Amino acid sequence: MLDAATDFDRWILRPAPRDGGDLRLLCAPYAGGSTAAFHGWADALPASVDVWLLRLPGRDVRLREPLMTDIAELVPAIAAAIADRLEEPLALFGHSLGASIVFELAGRLAREHGVDAAHLAVSSRCAPHIPVSYGPIHTLPSDQFVEALDRRFEAIPPAIKEDPALRELYLPILRADAQLLETYRPTLDAPLNCPITAYGGREDPEVSEQQLAAWARHTRGVFSLRMFPGGHFYLQHERDELLRLLSSDLLRCLVP
Repeated sequence: MLDAATDFDRWILRPAPRDGGDLRLLCAPYAGGSTAAFHGWADALPASVDVWLLRLPGRDVRLREPLMTDIAELVPAIAAAIADRLEEPLALFGHSLGASIVFELAGRLAREHGVDAAHLAVSSRCAPHIPVSYGPIHTLPSDQFVEALDRRFEAIPPAIKEDPALRELYLPILRADAQLLETYRPTLDAPLNCPITAYGGREDPEVSEQQLAAWARHTRGVFSLRMFPGGHFYLQHERDELLRLLSSDLLRCLVP
């Protein structure tokens, strides 16, 4: 059995460790994403924030590990790996699939480990109580699957469509993450105690402003909604403004 330190390092990358930081920020990527989705975030966020990037199985340094396809199995494993390292407050940020992961993680940490998150930031994902309006695609043949993903999110790089080697590498990851999304059944317990901020793109065909605003139901604290120009992946071209606002939200949650 892996010791706690090794298990933590399997799940978490700290790109710029700040052991004296006042706050931990765990970031979970979108479907098909990895720690690279948050490249440069540690340098752009306040020095008081120690950034933790979620390392999911089946990619990056965990490429040889089996992919996970059930959030109900994924989240307990993450919680167990980080629970002993939460001496300082923990904030959570997740984009798209990552938003579902961090929502469930916040609930799990509160219920099972007695740790309330300091802040929950969810991006480009409708509130968990809203049923999805589209059918499953993770079982489609490869060409139809890629077309469906690209139509929905407009974010499949041409290289994955055209390069057989890249398709062989990335399609299993995309398919597993699509299954995570499509089989997800949210744990709708009592609202979280922490503030929630929802972020999104005004032109996102997948998630509307109304669906983002519905996250207010899931907190007993303050809810904020922040909209940006762009679509589902607004955070790529609105990165500086997103991190400026996220920094403000994180620093505010440290004020007694």
